[in-house]
Amino acid sequence: MDKTAENAASPPVFDLRGIVKTRPGAERYRLEIPAFAVRRGEALALVGPSGCGKSTALDILSCALRPDAGERFVFAPAKEETRDVLACWENGGVNALAPVRMRYLGYVLQTGGLLPFLTARDNILLACKALGIVHERAEAVMAMARLLGIAGLLAKYPAQLSVGERQRVAIARALAHRPTVVLADEPTAALDPAHSALVMELFLKIAQSEGVAVVMVSHDQEMARATGFKLVPMAIGNREGEVVATLRHRTSAARLQEGA
Repeated sequence: MDKTAENAASPPVFDLRGIVKTRPGAERYRLEIPAFAVRRGEALALVGPSGCGKSTALDILSCALRPDAGERFVFAPAKEETRDVLACWENGGVNALAPVRMRYLGYVLQTGGLLPFLTARDNILLACKALGIVHERAEAVMAMARLLGIAGLLAKYPAQLSVGERQRVAIARALAHRPTVVLADEPTAALDPAHSALVMELFLKIAQSEGVAVVMVSHDQEMARATGFKLVPMAIGNREGEVVATLRHRTSAARLQEGA
């Protein structure tokens, strides 16, 4: 079985149904995820107007933001690691999900989120050190640094780097420990067009060659589409005075299993 067929036959990395998250305040915002599933090797770009809840959806997928309600939320980043996220939240909170998030999840924040007191190299290797895999990942991390054009910046601190350089360091950090799921919140917003295309192509290559699930919030729909990402539009409307955003995506394998 080739990699693509293997990925399609495997259980979804994310399987969500009936998830709801409301935002307190006068605007009465509500995010609904009726059905959302992502398989290994799939590269999705969440797109939609500003304020529609793309970042909120990403935070829910990262198991860092607790839904207000839900029917099903399974996170299965590896065969031996499957979590009922709703049950974990109920019984142990976010700490119950910390080990699996550390090992299998890579996250790129909009602002980079680098630790200012660590060099670029130490920021990149942070998860590798926590997992005890620095030596085995050293060669791959250096290759990635060269690809992203930051190999000569590894001894510098974040304050000594430009905004774009910091973002490329943050991208390398998210990928350094070889996660099976990558979530990225507008990772190319601070990059020039050449580096933006390089980063998106890197994400797509990792998805296809290593069976990584990539879910990205994108401000550039045309580049995401041209690179090969599948666009997942987030709908937004008004329902009885409440702003309601909707995220829906089912993998082809999931639809087949459900007879859709």
